[in-house]
Amino acid sequence: MDPELKPIISVILSSLLLIIISIPLIVNKIPPNCLYGFRLRKTLSDKGIWYKANRYGGTCLVMSGLIALIGCIVLLLYKDKLSFGMINGLSLELLIIPVIVSLILTLVYIKRL
Repeated sequence: MDPELKPIISVILSSLLLIIISIPLIVNKIPPNCLYGFRLRKTLSDKGIWYKANRYGGTCLVMSGLIALIGCIVLLLYKDKLSFGMINGLSLELLIIPVIVSLILTLVYIKRL
């Protein structure tokens, strides 16, 4: 395997995993627990808030995964024009920045519930 593809493939796999683990949150399949979901005092205190918060947060995380996947496709199209360091940095940013934005948006949403 081309070493320049490793960071891109890692982000693609991470994005797919993020999407997969977010789907049960979106469809309200995960009850309040201490391991999986947006576990805050507010979400754990009320089942209604738990499900609303996790549906919203799961949706944001799916969008983050999709943004990262689309970005990786673009990186693959331009990989011959970019250095390995650039590919490595951009692929990581494509995953981390949308996830951070999703977490912030979800925390703001939970605060308003």
